[in-house]
Amino acid sequence: MKNIFYTIICCLISLTSLAQSDFGYENPDGRDPREEGMQRDSTKEQRYVPHHRLTWKWVHDGVYKEFYQIDTLQDGLQNTNLIFKHSVSNTYLGNFPSPYVSDIYILRPRGEDFLPQDRLRDYFFKPEDALDYNTTTPFTQLSYFNGGGRGKTEDWLDVWHIQNIRPYWNAGFRYNLISSDGAYSYQKSKTYNFSFFSSYEKDRMAVSMFINQNMAHITENGGIENLADIRDTSLDPKVVGTRLAMEPKNNLMNFNFKALAQYNIGNPKEIITQKDSATIDTTITYPMKFALALKAEDNRYSFKEESVEEGFFSDTTYISKQGNSDMIKNRKYEIDAKFILNEHPKYKYLPGVYAGLKFKYLSYDQRVSLDTINNRGTSKYTGTYLTAGTFNMDSTTMFNFDIWGSFCLAGDYSADYSLEGRIIQYLNKGRNSSVTVHALLETQTPNHYYLQYQGNHNQWKNSFDKIHAYNLRGHYTNKRLRTEVGVALNNTKNYIYFDTTAMPRQYDGNLMVFTAWAKQIFRLGHFYFDQKVYYQVTNKEKILPLPQVALHSHNYYQNRFFKQALGFQIGIDLFYNTSFYANAYDPAIMQFYNQEIEKTGNYPKMDVFVTLNIKRADLFVKYEHFNEFFGSRDYFSAYTYPINPAKVKFGIRWNFFD
Repeated sequence: MKNIFYTIICCLISLTSLAQSDFGYENPDGRDPREEGMQRDSTKEQRYVPHHRLTWKWVHDGVYKEFYQIDTLQDGLQNTNLIFKHSVSNTYLGNFPSPYVSDIYILRPRGEDFLPQDRLRDYFFKPEDALDYNTTTPFTQLSYFNGGGRGKTEDWLDVWHIQNIRPYWNAGFRYNLISSDGAYSYQKSKTYNFSFFSSYEKDRMAVSMFINQNMAHITENGGIENLADIRDTSLDPKVVGTRLAMEPKNNLMNFNFKALAQYNIGNPKEIITQKDSATIDTTITYPMKFALALKAEDNRYSFKEESVEEGFFSDTTYISKQGNSDMIKNRKYEIDAKFILNEHPKYKYLPGVYAGLKFKYLSYDQRVSLDTINNRGTSKYTGTYLTAGTFNMDSTTMFNFDIWGSFCLAGDYSADYSLEGRIIQYLNKGRNSSVTVHALLETQTPNHYYLQYQGNHNQWKNSFDKIHAYNLRGHYTNKRLRTEVGVALNNTKNYIYFDTTAMPRQYDGNLMVFTAWAKQIFRLGHFYFDQKVYYQVTNKEKILPLPQVALHSHNYYQNRFFKQALGFQIGIDLFYNTSFYANAYDPAIMQFYNQEIEKTGNYPKMDVFVTLNIKRADLFVKYEHFNEFFGSRDYFSAYTYPINPAKVKFGIRWNFFD
């Protein structure tokens, strides 16, 4: 499959040579046809063609469009760790990149079909993360971040290129590389991906395609051997002893292909919306359409050790005390077809509806016994689902909703179901404040990974019951006041977790988590105080340990100088969570598991930074974890894994529009 991937990429990239830099868009005044979904270039135009970039995602594989903004904001550039962009608190191995799990329960992903991906998900780029684009001029974004110094270097290179081949046909690619030597010994890691994507929309047809490959290589050091070396001394991190020294490695490969085709049915109707006194939005709509989505995914996970370190794996070596490689392979195919009756353009509150069928196939190839011959087996799973939903996401109404569900009619996932909905009530005509309610009711078959595994240091075979989830979440948002407050209640029956021996277990009771959060940006002149606080409590702390309070305090001064030519920002970031029994980590399966030996947390990590904006370029310099040198040195994340010591980082992000 890898050879096919590279062949397709070579063929498709050649298409970008056909691209033109100006098009006959019917937008002579240069105004943005979708204000909330596009960004303007603030530099002086060298040609007549305005820089417009429209970005969107097809929700539920073709049901309706949701528009997004491209991230070109100066604020937040210095927060380079992807997991802390997604969650204010995480249990991780301290390195960037490294396996992690969010400490905020409601921010944890629903879970990949191939479970090892969950531990590196924020470093991967997958079809559900991709957007479609339409741009009047080519757009390129180049980002490079560096820090750590010789022998401890962190590098992050992220390159995007997007352009239209024709006014109705867009293509682009992304290359992303994150690598680190690690602050501590035997900690080298790397993740990278290359993606190609394209979209075509003309008349009744809309087609989009995405193809990519993600790779990860994580060297494991087992954590710090003597925790006092961190707490009570100021040794160079490279001389601090680690529990593993033979550099076993976790490797993960993920390949994705997705194609979405839509055909509109019925007589077209032109809808003209007066967005404000000077902006008119013209859209062509059809009564109904047919959508077909095809997805293919290939995964390979391995744990390789050149020599087994018996001191670390003293009681859990089942196959070989010499070199060994544990490997799991997974393939997944999905076909999703549906008919969609669109929202009525005249009767704003008349909802759209859709229904269809989805077929899913998964296979797992793995070791199933301790035999040295014929020790691998393949498990296959299929499911045929009925899907349906109703929606009203009209941007001119005060009330929006999206309700969708699925039920497995036949196959290995028979009787699995999911019913999910989101309701938005806007509180003023400008839609600047709103109340959003989200609910989920589902029953799912446990992930295959929990049912059977045979490795050199871990083995289990389980029969678990279906997992039932009942979740309710609501929040109030006020854009003018820069405020968001919310609460959530998650109730899970038959929750699966890794116990203190790193074995999967199922709790047959109800596991409940209550979460409340607040996000507020205060402003005093040119000073900004951006606060995010989460409070959470669970009824079973021994099964699901969580910090009760976690926060990110982002405080800065911001202004523009030299006739607005230079944007300047200086500030301090603070990350904090209360103490709790943070997970331990098993490198042989790349999974976190419960421990009750000691608590971590109650430590503020502080960074000081300066960012500059000069035309299309944003630059930053940051002194990360500068408070290492005063106060407590108890800065552990996962058990026996300290976060990185103080280091200087710098970076640049540069946007090009032609």
